[in-house]
Amino acid sequence: MKPILSFLLTVLPLTLNAQTTPTAPPAAEVPKLTEAQVNNVLGQLKILEADILSKRGSNLSSILARLNEGVASDQAATKLYTDCELIVNSERKGEGKAEARARAEQVEKALERKSKAGSKADDDGDSALGIRFGLRYLIMSLEAHEAKEEEFKKMVPKLQSYINDLVAAAPKLKGRAFGMVSRVCSGNSAIIEAFQLERYLNRQGWDKNPTNIGGMYTNTILPIAAVDAKDNLPSLWDARINADGAFRKENMTEPEFILWGQNELPTLRWERATYLYEKGPSAINAMADMLKLIKDNPAHADAPKWVKELRMLVNQSSPTQVSSEATPTPAVN
Repeated sequence: MKPILSFLLTVLPLTLNAQTTPTAPPAAEVPKLTEAQVNNVLGQLKILEADILSKRGSNLSSILARLNEGVASDQAATKLYTDCELIVNSERKGEGKAEARARAEQVEKALERKSKAGSKADDDGDSALGIRFGLRYLIMSLEAHEAKEEEFKKMVPKLQSYINDLVAAAPKLKGRAFGMVSRVCSGNSAIIEAFQLERYLNRQGWDKNPTNIGGMYTNTILPIAAVDAKDNLPSLWDARINADGAFRKENMTEPEFILWGQNELPTLRWERATYLYEKGPSAINAMADMLKLIKDNPAHADAPKWVKELRMLVNQSSPTQVSSEATPTPAVN
């Protein structure tokens, strides 16, 4: 019995492995076409491609025209938003027309509230203005999605202008109004659903959030400048930090903004310095910025980590490599 048992113990795992290990499907055989067939299909595809691009361009052009109409005024923005709510809730989701109309009227009345000094409406901001900013960013997102490489680079001035206007309007974009900016561009936006725009909003190198100033710089403005205008990187970083701070100041309570300045702002400045060390016009200037930041923020939670990182960079740049952490960090002039 022992030889048989030994044989079974040897063979059985092999059998189980053979049963459980999936076999790879055979590779699909590449069909062989004649030269005439190749030319025929490629010719048809060329015609179809031209037709598709023509219809796609025409369709997007009409949509962009509608969106631009909405940007033109508060009344137009409110009407476009409520019209899209009606389309989505009544025609697409099967809600009764009367119910959908009542819902749209409620939304319209809520959006028509204007800020009044000393009233609660001031805390809600200007919702119609929020929709207009959301529409404006949505238009730019569609243009960015369709843009070729050189055309995409030309989006930078538009994006910078949008950021400047967004910061300037920040006092009116509080509370509900702030939410409306993002809602227009969100995945469940009635406007995006009504015009079926989901597939046109996935451009690499473009941030989807219309209030994420940092993301606009990180994803679009800084990468393009790193290739085409390296000397502009320090000033662009300063513009990013200043715009982000100014916008947050209007949308945070005073204690929240003070904490942001104590905790997040130094972290942003360190991020600036390390970015400029790697990609900016002067690594020496970036190291000097790091040293100053550490001196100015010795109590920051990340200060010990910053010291280690700067020491490592200085040691790497030393003519004689110094590895001891006890070695004091030299001054950078």
